[in-house]
Amino acid sequence: MILQKQDTFKIVLTGPESSGKSTLAGALHEALPGSLLVPEFARFYLEYLGRPYTREDLERIGRGQQQWEYWFYHQQPAFLICDTDWTVLQVWEEYRYGSIPNKAWHWEKGFANARLADLYLLCSPDIPWEPDPLREHPEERHLLFQKYTALLDERKATYRIISGTHCARLAKALKEVHYFNRTS
Repeated sequence: MILQKQDTFKIVLTGPESSGKSTLAGALHEALPGSLLVPEFARFYLEYLGRPYTREDLERIGRGQQQWEYWFYHQQPAFLICDTDWTVLQVWEEYRYGSIPNKAWHWEKGFANARLADLYLLCSPDIPWEPDPLREHPEERHLLFQKYTALLDERKATYRIISGTHCARLAKALKEVHYFNRTS
């Protein structure tokens, strides 16, 4: 018996740190039958790095994130929910280290041939900041949010801004997923 590859609808949660991406990703995973959740590789990588990260680490983080996405994708889920993707890596690299001539991003050396998701859910920083040892910019979340918006616009990505309470975010996210994925 030959299994046909089903169409997987890829959803990416993106936005500044402490904007509810992981919480919403988990809630979507619970709410969408047939979904798989790709965790944020950078969190695991940085927790066990044992030293401050450098720009060069973004290549390894990009490679790890992409490998996790491939692995989960090949499980043939109806929905692939990514707690992050290359958009976070690009904004992070540019903000922390500055632009590079000809845009030779370190994250891109690892996350090769980055493709757009079917739908980006851009999480607004309108919720309270939650401290975390890996978070760095509590006062700059709105500036970073503008960078995400500009990047998604520049790439002509399909995205929706998600804001409000946890319940409101989940309701809007589900509405947008069902709107853009007519088969759900």
